[in-house]
Amino acid sequence: MHFLERLIGWLVTAVFVFFVLITFGQVVMRYLFANSLGWIDEASRYGFIWMVFLAAAIGARHGTHMAITLLEGAVGARGRRGLLALADIGLIAFAGLIGFGGWQLMQLNWTSLSPATGIPIAWVQAILPLFGALTAVFALEHLIGLLRGDPGRADADTLEGI
Repeated sequence: MHFLERLIGWLVTAVFVFFVLITFGQVVMRYLFANSLGWIDEASRYGFIWMVFLAAAIGARHGTHMAITLLEGAVGARGRRGLLALADIGLIAFAGLIGFGGWQLMQLNWTSLSPATGIPIAWVQAILPLFGALTAVFALEHLIGLLRGDPGRADADTLEGI
């Protein structure tokens, strides 16, 4: 899983660099030459969407998604492990829902083309089933590490105090 995380991390970095470069190019075109290219806005938007979803999948591997921690203090160490396991199970269910729904959405939009770039909208929406699969796998890995109490499989911060 470490290789997959690193690969996704490199992909997020590449998309971010692409996003920054074309956005900077658009600003230069607009203010220095009083001209802009329509496809840059669209491509940067799509790149940003992909970047966010891929980075969110990596967050599932480390258990760093948003959480309401009010109950953690009240239930103690044993209860905390149960709450974290419940959160991982909920994240797996959410990822499955997003992945399945995204797949269905993609099937509907192969013939819909984006206005500026002309690519099928389904290619942009392909991040949804990819996010669902990656997040489910990473959250499952985190859950297994949490249940085993293995800091190598789940973050040491997550297991601290358990």
